[in-house]
Amino acid sequence: MAAIDLAGTWRTTAPRDDVWVVVADLSTWPKWWPAIDEVELLAGTPSLPESALLTFGTPIRPLRVEVAVAVADNGERLDVVTVDGPVHGTGRLELTEEADGTAVRFALRLDVRSRLFKPVERVLSGAGRGGRERLRQAGDDLARLAGGEPGRHEV
Repeated sequence: MAAIDLAGTWRTTAPRDDVWVVVADLSTWPKWWPAIDEVELLAGTPSLPESALLTFGTPIRPLRVEVAVAVADNGERLDVVTVDGPVHGTGRLELTEEADGTAVRFALRLDVRSRLFKPVERVLSGAGRGGRERLRQAGDDLARLAGGEPGRHEV
């Protein structure tokens, strides 16, 4: 098991294609994903990114992680892997059409490699106070950015 292991499902009334536009554009991530403060696109285009530098706000100092898009599967799945930085791991977003909108299943598995950032594992994992609420809020924010309303989240 990874030190940071998050999984769940967000639901929105927005159509899958509209959700995909938001999810695939890594520059939107600070608007909806907890703790991401900034995204710098390193390669590709906003609609078809190849790699990016993510900056997370932490109590100690900013944590910067370079990620590469491993899979961008036509509106259904986005996989990212860490390339460089104090954490190592993977993230996956899978979009599924449902009768009343879209389900977005997320899975994030990371190990903190830097002893300097070990104290923030709890914060990044969402295990701290309000972690689940922050994940629910992320689902709400994603839904609204995609032009829909939030549905029932499982986080």
